[in-house]
Amino acid sequence: MVHDLGTWSKVLELMPMAMFVRDAAHRWVFVNRIGCESFGVSAADVLGKRDDELFPPDQAARFAAGDDAVLSSHEIMETEETVTDLQGRVRTLLTRKACIDLDGAPHVLAAVTDITELRETEAQVRWLACHDALTGLANRTALFGKLDAAIGRAAGGGGTAVLFYLDLDGFKRVNDAYGHQAGDELLVEFGARLRGLVRANDTVARIGGDEFAVLVEDATELDVPALAERMLILASMPFDVTSNKAFIGTSVGIVPVDAHAVASGEIARKADSALYEAKRGRNRYVVYTDELDSALAHRRGVELALREALRTGEGLACHYQPLVRATDGKVVGVEALARWTHPQLGSVPPVQFIAVAEETGLIGTLGEWILREACARLAPLEGVFVAVNVSAVQLRDDRFADMVFDALAACGMPARRLELEITETAIVNADAATVRLLKRLRRAGVRISLDDFGTGYSSLTLLKDLDVDKVKIDRSFVQMAPTADDSAAIVRAVSNLGAALGLRVVAEGVETEQQRLFLREAGCDELQGYLFSEAVTEDRIESILGGFAAVAAV
Repeated sequence: MVHDLGTWSKVLELMPMAMFVRDAAHRWVFVNRIGCESFGVSAADVLGKRDDELFPPDQAARFAAGDDAVLSSHEIMETEETVTDLQGRVRTLLTRKACIDLDGAPHVLAAVTDITELRETEAQVRWLACHDALTGLANRTALFGKLDAAIGRAAGGGGTAVLFYLDLDGFKRVNDAYGHQAGDELLVEFGARLRGLVRANDTVARIGGDEFAVLVEDATELDVPALAERMLILASMPFDVTSNKAFIGTSVGIVPVDAHAVASGEIARKADSALYEAKRGRNRYVVYTDELDSALAHRRGVELALREALRTGEGLACHYQPLVRATDGKVVGVEALARWTHPQLGSVPPVQFIAVAEETGLIGTLGEWILREACARLAPLEGVFVAVNVSAVQLRDDRFADMVFDALAACGMPARRLELEITETAIVNADAATVRLLKRLRRAGVRISLDDFGTGYSSLTLLKDLDVDKVKIDRSFVQMAPTADDSAAIVRAVSNLGAALGLRVVAEGVETEQQRLFLREAGCDELQGYLFSEAVTEDRIESILGGFAAVAAV
């Protein structure tokens, strides 16, 4: 069947996006009104012209190659690329092309969507998530990402690194004497001094109020004492702040990252221990040794006790914290949270025993126990989903999906009522096998939620490709959102991007009415935090399912 350009033109003018048609010689034969408006041209500017008459040579060549591929294959092709339009503006375009027959000859039909703003906002979110807003240095999240990579290289024989933790001595006196603006100027200047002390591929981070870190890569031949001494000297030099001279010092804790390094959290803890010892004397550095603290022995005790608890089930419990709909306070789900009480150790914090479980390989057993307990308890409660945290270690187990399906079948709970919360780092570092596992779970109806969003480097479009249903904004941004511009920007950007990509957005750590009102206005779908309820024992679940209308009312 032969189609004529006139008929197609009438149809394409009705399309709610930029549309154009080029012939096999790459001449423009049609562009619709929205296309003209989007790119600031008139039809007369482009019709009858070839790409090489309109665009820079390399760009025209790319367009022509894409057209030729469509014309030869007759397949629909989609590309995303950065181009310079006819007004010289750099834009990111998503183009979908197909081959059509017009007046007896093959032509290329293209639909163009401008995603420049989406990509810029996404880039802003990523930057804010891994940089300190004041100094522009890396933040704790970025540091730990680099530290993870350094540990991996060291384990594979790729050389050692060294982590320095620094805490400023006398910083509070500067704030008290000259004001917070002076303190901010000093932090910026000190960060710049550290940055100038190491190489471009080394990481300088601000990880707290007046706490900094330096990760030196490829440190096999590094003179650690000499570098530490230079850090002490840089800190002791006067700082010009608000037309005043300020003087401080610094304490430095040092730990090598070698083939014996296990996890970034443990390396950071050792650096903290060394820093604590250094601060006892002030203005000095201390290199970590096992004798510095008793924490290692304590962790070994925790591991043995946890193994026994997992064997007997004694002392382990699941508590449940509600997730409420932002618009009306209705409870739509609960998050299952592991708790452990030991006769000698007392109530062991989750952050402690879960870290031990991950490092010792116990996380698979612990995770399965939590999942089965939570599903069995929530199965009878229709209309409420249960969210269960999943470790990256569990995702590397190819039996994990079968275990999930078995747990659901055992209690008769539909897959759609289970939500698996996965850390952002686990998603970003997911290998092909993990991606297949997630897609298998998702196809079965299990929902996938990204936990602690903003503490990694993920692209929201990547999350969409992996069938992620939901993102949870990290509590550190939530709690500061009503008062800190950078945190507010992250919350709004994630909410807007989530809405555009069909992802639900959850804010965790909500503790005040001011936070709740801001988050609802910003477009968050669900809220979680102490403002509504702490995590409750299993016998109190029904008591929190009535909702929080009083809290949600404006």
